[in-house]
Amino acid sequence: MNKKEFIEIYLRQKGASRTVVKPYPFLWYKLFNSNAKPCLFESPLKLFVWQLVLGTVTWGGGMWLMVWRLQEPNINNLYISLLFGFTTGLWLSLEVLYYSKKLKITSWPEWLSEHHLAE
Repeated sequence: MNKKEFIEIYLRQKGASRTVVKPYPFLWYKLFNSNAKPCLFESPLKLFVWQLVLGTVTWGGGMWLMVWRLQEPNINNLYISLLFGFTTGLWLSLEVLYYSKKLKITSWPEWLSEHHLAE
């Protein structure tokens, strides 16, 4: 078991959700096998902005491919995409805030040194 897997298992045992123990963005993390820090140690504001942009583009692009390209252009479609990105970004950032307070997490380097996993 490598250090990344150990950290994920440890945080899950402490009560963190599966979403916050994975690095963000989740799909790129899986594809490129990145060694980035878990979402739990990221800034909630940074995660909100990233999810707002990526969620809006993903939802809007997917809906355009499936439905909206068959319709006339409509500004409401943009609003729906923005609403999706906003709500998913807000959800992710609030989840990170909740678990970081629950587990009393301060910063990534400090947490690694406390658990004798310094890089």
